Amino acid sequence: MGSRISFYNFNVDYVSGKQHYDGELFFKENKQGGMPVTFMNMDAKAGTKLSVEEIFRLNIKLTDKRILRPWMYTFCKQKSFNDELCSEAERKMVKGWWSLCYEKFDNTLTEWLAKLQNKEISDPDKLNFNVGNKCLSDFWRGTIRELIEAIAYIHDCGLFHGSLKVSGNYVVVGEQVKLCNIGGRLKSLRVHDQHSRKIQDFKDLRDTLKKLLTMGHSKWPERDSFLKCFDDLAKLYGYGKYVEKLKKHPFLLTPSERVKHIVGIYYDDKFSVENELNHNDNFNMFRGWPKDRHKFEPFLRKILETGKGKQYSDQPAELLRFLRNTYQHYRQYSDEKEGINIEDVDTIFRTRWVYFFDRIHLIS
Repeated sequence: MGSRISFYNFNVDYVSGKQHYDGELFFKENKQGGMPVTFMNMDAKAGTKLSVEEIFRLNIKLTDKRILRPWMYTFCKQKSFNDELCSEAERKMVKGWWSLCYEKFDNTLTEWLAKLQNKEISDPDKLNFNVGNKCLSDFWRGTIRELIEAIAYIHDCGLFHGSLKVSGNYVVVGEQVKLCNIGGRLKSLRVHDQHSRKIQDFKDLRDTLKKLLTMGHSKWPERDSFLKCFDDLAKLYGYGKYVEKLKKHPFLLTPSERVKHIVGIYYDDKFSVENELNHNDNFNMFRGWPKDRHKFEPFLRKILETGKGKQYSDQPAELLRFLRNTYQHYRQYSDEKEGINIEDVDTIFRTRWVYFFDRIHLIS
């Protein structure tokens, strides 16, 4: 590598059809103190027309913590097999195959999840996607946001991934899920195609997340809204705001962050969203929102009927004002017996007025 000679070794059972093999990389001839690495079989790599050398040249430039960095690439082949009746896999080994040498990782995302489900490894916090009242777990909330940032970083470097639908391009390294095998240059495309290619990377991520987040969870409105917004946001905004909207989607926020985010819309965008709230068909389901006030929690009824300030109308924009007032006064109007906290406020609003957080996030 450069002016130095590198040595490497690894055991490979190519007949097994595995995608990756453990090995060691050495930077001195006596082969002492080798660095653990993983050799990925690039013959199993789908979704790119680039050579292994070209993929290496693209990936070596990237430094984001969520992107797996390659050390080298190599071509391996078996000289011969004694048995004339060797298998198809063995014949391929005689022809030779390309691999990329990456920093050590244990599993692809697919393998890791399968081992969790089969209890070969025990990490229930990571297998549980939702916690509490249909909230995304801390691990996956942070992981998804950082993967979105990593894809944006790839684009900022003038590249696109091109095959994020392929689960083998996500690997698990310690406590992190990382991307690997970036496969294309944006500058080789027309401007319009560059934009389309970048958006497609995010939609490919969406398809992978859909497989993950639907495991064992058939009904989850917030999840469904989040997955749908990958298409909806692309119709409404340019690339920069598209990325920011994905990262700040209510599904990826903690209960406290979620309530503060929506209340912030009231303070920052009240005048720009008010007309849309009252006239956009997507908010028709929230018309007449106070009609079932007798079913409201006691502290909500007190806030609704306090008599202070302007009376609430049944328009959707008034629901946003009500949420703002609830956030400001829920401590004042709830007693110790109720024990209301900000997580309770979040849960009540998400279950009583399903989709309100998600839809107002789209238009703000």
